[in-house]
Amino acid sequence: MGKKSTEAPDYAPLENASNKAAEVQAALGREQLAFAREQYDTARPMLEGIANQQMAAQSQQMAQAKDYYDYQVDTYRPLERGLVQDAERFNSEAYRQEASDNAAADAGRAFGVAQQQNQRAMASMGVNPNSGRFAGMTAATQMQQAATRAQAMTGARSQAQQMGYARKLDAAGLGRGLAGASTAAYGGASNAGSQAGLNAQSAGQNYMSGMAQGAGTIGNGQNMQLSGLGNALNNQTSAYINTQDSTLGNIGGALGGAASLYSAFSTSDSRIKENVEEVGVDQRTALTLYEFNYKEGFGDHTKRYRGVMAQEVQLSYPDAVIETSSGILAVNYGALGIEFKEVN
Repeated sequence: MGKKSTEAPDYAPLENASNKAAEVQAALGREQLAFAREQYDTARPMLEGIANQQMAAQSQQMAQAKDYYDYQVDTYRPLERGLVQDAERFNSEAYRQEASDNAAADAGRAFGVAQQQNQRAMASMGVNPNSGRFAGMTAATQMQQAATRAQAMTGARSQAQQMGYARKLDAAGLGRGLAGASTAAYGGASNAGSQAGLNAQSAGQNYMSGMAQGAGTIGNGQNMQLSGLGNALNNQTSAYINTQDSTLGNIGGALGGAASLYSAFSTSDSRIKENVEEVGVDQRTALTLYEFNYKEGFGDHTKRYRGVMAQEVQLSYPDAVIETSSGILAVNYGALGIEFKEVN
């Protein structure tokens, strides 16, 4: 069977569409880059201002933290030391003994005054100072004086001990909040500095993100163009092969001098085959494989070949099948990854 020479299909529209897609994507990518730059130019001074304010806040908090620390060291630490010394003095045995002695002396003086008053009262009533009644009253007064004196001494020692303990608590509590306030101020200053650094970097990071997005868009457009041009090239190549002045009667010669041509594209129309036998299934494409002879007039009908049926390929892989100028279907075996070969 002979094929008439014919012009390849016009794939210029596909090529133009691919170029147009690349241009659109490139324009979109450039727009994204421009917008990212605009955002960067707008956001950078604002973020720098925020960062500067945060740095100023950091300086203020650092100064405040140092002021808290200095105030604690210069004012409360000496005061605490003095109170601790007072507390230690109040809590000493010497101070308790001194307080006890003072209490005893005060009690003795009070009872002396009371005893003199009693003596004058009894004398006014005509009681003889040498009498037993007078002596008994004096003894009772002395016993009461001793008891009161002992109670006063014990109370004084207890009061001194409690005062010493209270002073220790006072000394321990004073100025404790300043250490925490100083630490918190230092922490706030560190956080302000860290946040300032992040804000200073964010404008550039956003710009880099926008650049990556724009570059990705442009790259997608280039890929679309390459894909479209690749399809056009493949179709043009297929059309060229199948519009050449070749016949199935030249398959024997094709398997010799032009085997590479037919290994990629071969006429596999079921209408020109006979003695067809199913021999297996291609695992990758799931297409059925056949062995067959070409009908007389369509090639060397004495030889058998192995391949697929163009009509079946057309159902699952239409892009791998074309119709020749004579109306016969041909298969791009290279696109399917299947080898068309002579078996005997």
